Parts: sequence; structure tokens; C-alpha cells
Amino acid sequence: MGRYARDVVDHWRRAAARQPHGDRRWTQAQVELGAALLDRYAEDHAREDLIEATVVLEAAIRTMADSFLAEELGTAHGVRALATYTDVLLARAQVESDPQLLDIAEQYLQFAEDSSADLGNSAVLMLKTAQVYRARHTFDGSVDTLYRVTFQAEMAERWISEEHRPTLRGIHAEALLRAYQLTGVEDYVDEALELVSSVDTTGPSQDQIVMLRARCLLARAAGTTHTADAERAVALLRAHTPQGNAPRFLAGQTLLTLVDRTGRVELLGQAWEEFLAALNTVSERHPDHRAALASLSGVGMKTHQLTGDISPLETAIGLLRRALALSVRGEANHALYLDQLGYSLRLLYDATGEPAYLEEALVLLRKALDALPARDPQRVETGLSIAQALRATYLRTGETALLTEAAERARVAGRIDSGAVPVRIQAFDKAAYTLTALGRWEEATEAFDEAITLLPRLASRGRTRHDQYAGLGSTAGLAATAASCAIGAGQPERALELLERGRGLLLHQRLTADGEWAALQRADGRLAADFQRMRRDFEAPVPEASRPTTFGRDRETEWNVLLATIRELPGLGDFLRPPSAGQVLDQVDGTVIVPIASELRCDALILRQHRVTVLPLPDLSLPDAVTRLRLLQEATTTAYDPAADARSRLRAQSVLTGVLEWLWSALVGPVLDRIDGTGATGDLPRVWWCPVGPLAFFPLHAAQDGAGRSALDRVVSSYTPTVTALARKRTGPRTSRPDARSCVVAMRATPGGPGALPSAEREAVSAARALPGAWLGLDASATREQVLERLADSAYAHFACHAVADPHDPAQGRLLVHDHQDSPLTVADVSRLDLDAEFAFLSACATAQAPPTLVDEALHITGAFQLAGFRHVIGTLWEVDDAVSLALTTAFYEHADATGAAAYALHAAVRGLRDRYPLAPTLWAAHIHTGG
Repeated sequence: MGRYARDVVDHWRRAAARQPHGDRRWTQAQVELGAALLDRYAEDHAREDLIEATVVLEAAIRTMADSFLAEELGTAHGVRALATYTDVLLARAQVESDPQLLDIAEQYLQFAEDSSADLGNSAVLMLKTAQVYRARHTFDGSVDTLYRVTFQAEMAERWISEEHRPTLRGIHAEALLRAYQLTGVEDYVDEALELVSSVDTTGPSQDQIVMLRARCLLARAAGTTHTADAERAVALLRAHTPQGNAPRFLAGQTLLTLVDRTGRVELLGQAWEEFLAALNTVSERHPDHRAALASLSGVGMKTHQLTGDISPLETAIGLLRRALALSVRGEANHALYLDQLGYSLRLLYDATGEPAYLEEALVLLRKALDALPARDPQRVETGLSIAQALRATYLRTGETALLTEAAERARVAGRIDSGAVPVRIQAFDKAAYTLTALGRWEEATEAFDEAITLLPRLASRGRTRHDQYAGLGSTAGLAATAASCAIGAGQPERALELLERGRGLLLHQRLTADGEWAALQRADGRLAADFQRMRRDFEAPVPEASRPTTFGRDRETEWNVLLATIRELPGLGDFLRPPSAGQVLDQVDGTVIVPIASELRCDALILRQHRVTVLPLPDLSLPDAVTRLRLLQEATTTAYDPAADARSRLRAQSVLTGVLEWLWSALVGPVLDRIDGTGATGDLPRVWWCPVGPLAFFPLHAAQDGAGRSALDRVVSSYTPTVTALARKRTGPRTSRPDARSCVVAMRATPGGPGALPSAEREAVSAARALPGAWLGLDASATREQVLERLADSAYAHFACHAVADPHDPAQGRLLVHDHQDSPLTVADVSRLDLDAEFAFLSACATAQAPPTLVDEALHITGAFQLAGFRHVIGTLWEVDDAVSLALTTAFYEHADATGAAAYALHAAVRGLRDRYPLAPTLWAAHIHTGG
């Protein structure tokens, strides 16, 4: 083909030379010569061909512009000349990194459009103008430039011919896709996919169209945990016969994405084949050759990361060195090759400890960052890689100046708003940790604050439930560490604010203070109705659809617009805003204890009398808490394991007793000594525990020591997932309930479920006798539909049944009612209720258990009843005994009444069981009261 391209160029050179200069046939030959030179450049990438093409095309265009009223520029021949000239200038602008060449192209196109009387020709000129703006975006990174692309494309769409429509829609879709990547406005990627799905994929633009479809699918998959869109993209690319190498590259990269998502190592070989096929189709001078080398290196790096084998990493480094040697500064992928090689060398340093690799990595990463455009999302990852390399160098050399630079590099990377949110959070986190190592606690707190500010985007209502879980789970512990940092900086109020903003994000999407809600109703009934409707809509179940990631993708924008409108109303400027520490403290009526265990330090925040004080806990550590938690979980599992022998069960009780003694000495005892819980009989003070992170799994209310001191004898304990949740449940007016109803459920035998609960009926009868207007759903009558219908108008509820937590999808945790196999009564079902209810007693197993990474989100059955609107919820931390549950429930209802006092009644019942079974804490320490 190279010989053919040379022959075509020579032919048109001779044809132009035979015609008089300025003659129509001469201009036609000049245009064809320019096109032939551009085609030859695409084959051989000789820059002299671009220069010559510029000269011959400009001469032809100037000749046509000199015609009467420049009418020749508006003809089909003139449009072809301008289109080719634009393509030449676009290629030169990319190679020479010179955006002024785009100005020249734009001026010529605008002049020709003004001169054209043919709408079809004008549409082609608009198409080329859109291409110029798209190229300009690579230099200025501006979203406004992309909007200009879409404007030109929408104008051209009216008159464009079917021949050019695929190209136009491809340009339009590409601009929308890029706009989505920069703004996060999810409408853009949907519109882009719709555009490229509406055109034929058999014409000359078929590679571009198929790739754009795949890229849109991958953009929707980015930041999610599922594989559906990535699988669709691979299938689309593999069903397509590529005209060039670009589809092969994208197919290979998508396969690597699937490796990350699924761990399927066999896909690495398939990715290697795609990249190798691209490598074998081009000469060494072609940019695709360099891209293929770099892509193959990516397979080697991934193989190393999955297997630990150094050999694939060394192969990857060799491939990248070759790709970088063949590339030149300013070409599209040069910065990427620098970044990849730097990152690979950093991995090799980690594997070998050879300082030379780290030194070279740092040099390359700095060059890569310098070569990237200002708003390129890659700058976040490259900046973070530099920070990590600097920190590694500091650990080797001890030069503190390296730490200072590392912190600043990471912080700057985090502030690049075009980058992926999880990577930006990671960058701020690294900056903060580095600043703490320098003793700059206030600056570290600011960096943590910036990370926590981004967390709501991980919980966006436009994301699926699974993606929210994955995003928030990846940041587990961030709020605790941020709070500890603020305490270290001498800012306890700031610590409280960081905890409230960084935990319970999904919970707070549903909780509204009664006072705020009443004020909204008074101010604007229509907006109040819209608020309720949208809140219900947000909790709708995710459908089984082909586009799981895009379900509800407009919700967050719509919700924020509604909140902005509400906040414009008089007196509602702070509606649903994260409260300040002062606002939280003003709403706290009583004593709230917030124990925090982080890598930095361990403390308890004590909130009372509108103040927050810090109690250091030197005998508590995060690793120790994790170890004790494992012991607790093993002990409670063994205690109820029917296969365990008597000795193992006794040992389990002893282990749990040891955990309770550790809790007393490390945490609860010092706190109660500080708040001066007197322990006077009948006059115990009330305390709310708001434990953070792994501490939320412990029975703090049951802590005791071997000398007879016990939290049960000092205070009446309740729990709350966040302080804001407690305040919002306790500050609203209480309504009288003369016609209150109750929903009582008992499952003596559960179809297809765990063992029988012979005491469940007696327990339920006891509850129904004590509660007003009770409906008793026993066994087969307790179906999901019946229970939800009864709950909808109940102020009180009691469940005596089995429960199952789902560690992979907490919203699918469920109470096992009669038809649970076909219609489970899930956390999601209950949390969607919108009630003004008093209390729910969940006499079931482990209703307050959540996945460790999501413990701060209260995503469990107890939390679901809180979200549904119950002020008080009694749940369990682990499995409970059927007979003991009956005894506890009976004692509870003897002490409680229908007007409240749930915390005191549970405390009395638990203490009675403790006195009866002092050596078996699994029997009495599991039940907890959550709420006001």
C-alpha cells in the first residue's frame, strides 16, 4: 500500500503541473494531491507530507476564495477541499501541539459557511467545525468547548446527508461522552449511546461507531461493581470485523477491566492476543505499534499483580521502554507511556528493593505529569503515584522534604475535579496521612475534610445499591481516622462534624428531622408533597433490566434541585444540610458517647450539656479491637453451634466473658468513670453509645470486670448509628395515640428455614397482650404482604422469628416470615415504609449485624426499622436462644408500657437474665436498644 500511496501522490503532482495555475482543473488537482498526501501520511507518518498537503490545499482554497463572492468554496468541490484541509490541520495540531492551527481551520470553515447557499454543504462544514472544537478540547480541557461541539452537531443534524450522518453522530457522541467524564452528568453518556446506536455500522465509519458504543458502555460501567456493561462491550467488539486496530485495543483493554472485576486469569491471554494482533498489522513507525507495545505491557503488569511473578513485570518494562523510545513528546500517548513505565518500575522496586528503579520511576512520573493537559483525569493517578514514590524514597532516605512534597502532590491530585472520585479520595487520604507523619495535624484534618466532602458522590441516588455499597465500603474507616486527626489537632467539634458527615450517608438520605418536615409542610405543601414523593421514589427497588447501572441516573440532580428550591423558602436555608457541631450538640438531650478506634489514636467523644469533650483511651487500639471482635464472633458462633460439644461451648462463654472484661478496662470503664455514672438503684443515668467502625459490633452495654463492676449496674444504655440520627428522632413532637395498632408476628416453624421456635407463640401472645390493637400473624398467616400491610398502620411491632443477614447485599437481609422463600421480607422492604411509630421488638437472630465495611451505614434489619420511622428498636448482635428470648420478652413487657420506656424495660430484663446466668453472657448480652 505504501507504493500505491506514492504512485497516487506522483500522479496528482503531475496532473497539477500540467494545468495553468489558478485554473479550475488545477485547483481540483491540488485538492486531490492534498488528499493523497494526507492518505500517505496516515500510512507512513512522514511530517513532510503534512507540510506539503497544507501548502497545496491552502493554495487551492485561496484560489477558490478569489472567485465571485467566493461561491466556489460553497460547492461540493470547495467543501471537499476545506474538509481535507481541516483534517490536515487537525493532524498537524496534534503532532506539533499547536492549537493555533485550529484557529486557522476554524476561520476558513466559518468563511466558507458564510459563503455557502447549499444547506447540505453547510452541514458538512458544521461537521468539520465540530471536529475542530473537539480537537481544541484536547488543549483547553474545557467543558464549554465540548458544548460548542454539541451545538455545531445539533445544527448540522438538520441538513446532513445520510452519507455523513454516521460521522456526525460519532463526533457528537464522543463530545457527550467526554462531557460525561468531566461533569458526571449521566444524561450525556445515555444520549451518546443513543446517538451511536441509531446509525449503521457497515460504512466507512464502522470502527468509530462500534468503538463509541463500546466506550459508552464502559463509561457506564466505570465506578461500578457489576460486569454487565463491560461484558456487552466485549461481545460488541468481538462480533465486529475491525477495519483498523483501534477496536482491537479497546477489546483488549475491556478484557483487562473484566480481569479486575472477576479475577478471571484466563482473560489475560485473550487480551494479549488482541494486542498482539494489532502489533503484527503495522510497521514500527506507526503509532499503533507503540500503543500495542504499551498494551502488551499492561497484560504483563496485571499478570505480575495477580501472581507475584517478577518475570512478566520485567517483560512489561522492556515493552514500555521500546514504546517510549519510538514515541516523541507531544504525541497523544507519550505521557501515558511515561506514566506506565514509571508505575512499572515502582512495582519492580517494591518487589526487589533496588533503589535505582525507584529513582527512575520518580523521574518518569514527573515527566508524565508535566506532559498531561491541565484537566486530564489521568493527572489524579499520576500525581498520586508521584506522592507514593516520594514517600517510598523518604522511607529509604529519611529526607523529610520528600514527605512535604508527597503531601502536596497528593493534595493537588485530589483537587483535580475531572478525576475519578475514588482515586481523588485516595489521594486526599494519602495527603492527610503524610501530613500527620510531619506533625501537621491541622493541615491533615483539612485534607481528610476534602476527602469526606466527596463521600456523598459515592452514595449518589443515581448509583445502584451495589455500587453505593462498593464505593462506601472502599472508604471504611475514613471518617474515624479523620476524626482522630481532628482530635490530634485539638479540634474535637470538628471531629464530631467529620464523623457525622462521613458516616451513615445512606441513612441520612432518608432521615428528616420532624421539625424540618413540619416547617416544610407549613411553608409549602406542594414542595412537601414533592419531597415525600421523591424520597419514596428513591427507595424503589432496582428492576431486573439490561441497564442496571443507569437506573435512576437522573435522581441525584433532580433531588438536589428540589433541595435548592426548598432552601430558598424563609427559615429553611439549612434544610437537610449536614449539621454543624453546635447544631448537633444543641439537639443532644442527655449523654452521648462516641468511641473511636483508628490507626492514629483511640478516644471517646463525650457529648453532654451542649459540649464535646475528649477522653483519650490509651488501653484501646484498633488492631486489638479487630482481634477481640474475631474472638467475640467465634465465641457466639460456637455457643449456638449444635455440633459443638459442651466443653467448647463453655470455653466460648469464657472467651466472651474475657471480651467483656477487655471492653470494660479499655473503653467502657474509663468512660463511665469520667461521666460519673453513680449506679444508684432505681436512678441510673441514661447513656447513648454511638460506636464507630468495628466497635459497633461490641455489646458495650454489657461490659464488666472480674471484680463485679458492670455497665449494667451503672447506666441504662441505648445505641444510635449517628448522633444526627438520634437528634432527628428525639427532637420532634410526640403525638398521642388513642387508636394505636400493633403488628405481632410469630413463626413457630419456618418453611425451608432453620429449626423450630417452640417458644415463639408464647412470646408473641405476651407481646400482643401488652400492646394496643394487636394483630397476631402466626405461622402461615404471617406472609410478607400481610406483615407489610399491618406494619403500614402500626405504632408498635414485635417479631418472634428467624432472621438472616446478607453480607454481600445488606438490603437483602430479611426476617423469615412464612413465604420467605418466594417473597422475602427484606431490609429494603421495611426501610421503604414511611411511619411515625414508637417501637419495634425484633426477637430474632443478629438483626443488628452488618458487613464490616458498611457497619457505619446501619444497613441491617434493626436499622431498617429505624428508617421506617420507629423511634425505638430492640435488636440483637448475634444468635439468641428461643427459651431465653421468651424469658426476656416476658420480663420486658412486665416493665414496659405502650407509651415508651423501652430502654429501661430492656435494661431491667437484661440485668435480670445476667443475674440468673452470670457465666453465660451469650444468653443476655445480645439484645440492644437503638433509638431515642
